[in-house]
Amino acid sequence: MTKLIDLRSDTVTKPTDAMKEAAIKSELGDDVFGDDPTVNELERYAADLVGMESAIFVSSGTQGNLAAILAHTRTGDEVLLENESHIYHYEVGGMSSIGGVIPRAIPSQKGYIPDLNEYIRGENIHYAPTTLFCIENTHSRNGGYALSVEQVANMSKIAHDNNFKVHMDGARIFNAVVYHNTDVREYTKLVDSMQFCLSKGLSAPVGSMVAGDKEFIDIVRRKRKMLGGGMRQVGIIAGPALVALRDMRDRLKIDHDNASILADGLRKMGVKVFENHTNIVVCDVSSIGLSSSEAIDRLDKFGILIVPFSNILVRFTTHRHISAEDIQTTLDRIEKEWFVS
Repeated sequence: MTKLIDLRSDTVTKPTDAMKEAAIKSELGDDVFGDDPTVNELERYAADLVGMESAIFVSSGTQGNLAAILAHTRTGDEVLLENESHIYHYEVGGMSSIGGVIPRAIPSQKGYIPDLNEYIRGENIHYAPTTLFCIENTHSRNGGYALSVEQVANMSKIAHDNNFKVHMDGARIFNAVVYHNTDVREYTKLVDSMQFCLSKGLSAPVGSMVAGDKEFIDIVRRKRKMLGGGMRQVGIIAGPALVALRDMRDRLKIDHDNASILADGLRKMGVKVFENHTNIVVCDVSSIGLSSSEAIDRLDKFGILIVPFSNILVRFTTHRHISAEDIQTTLDRIEKEWFVS
């Protein structure tokens, strides 16, 4: 039987044996009452790891980002964010439909806005007041581009100088940390809050964290409850999440290396590939005369799964279940199937 090579997303990762064991053995309690010892341990560990005062376990990155935005803003506020960001494109408009908050999407260079001042408006009775700026790191629509500490520092300083709070959607922040060989605290000391996922490359079955100061996290906890995120004996998933956060960060470099091999192989075939830093490879298949649906269909019948990013863009995402051999198999099949006349 042909092995399925699932490159759609790092969210397809399955929990490790250690995570499954943690799910069985974790001590449990009612987390809404603050009584789940495993959740409490996870939140303490996460806060300490990223160098912030407090943290909260949430069911997803989307819930975490929305709860953070609601905690930072009031109805009628404006949020500045990059025009290809996950929050803007892929989170169902929650900030507007639930929070009554107005997004203003601005262009960037792969998630980096060199002169944020250009987009900051002065006080005017006609404008919604801007109170929050959101950063995404790594940037998924631009091939997993990892913003540097210096880039985040530049944007955050301008935002803070204008009295905006700064929230980082750091769903894959540890990929950025590995790529730049830095400490996650170098990023978090520059922002007011951060969300990061445990269920992508870290392989936990479910969950994300939001971190910030204690007062902010207290508000996020209330917003999480309002969004239906108050969970009971949730240590059964917090146990695997704790294993993921403790044990799975360093191995992300393997995913980066495999993605680089894939990207280099595609370029050698003449496929236009975005600059890639981490575990995401985005390519423009119109460069070889295909649409994204054609490119996807030609691989799907051989058990190689990828996703579209537009009519001409496709995305490959490496993760723990993708080996170097899988990458070579994928390249061999692409060479046979994408270049047939």
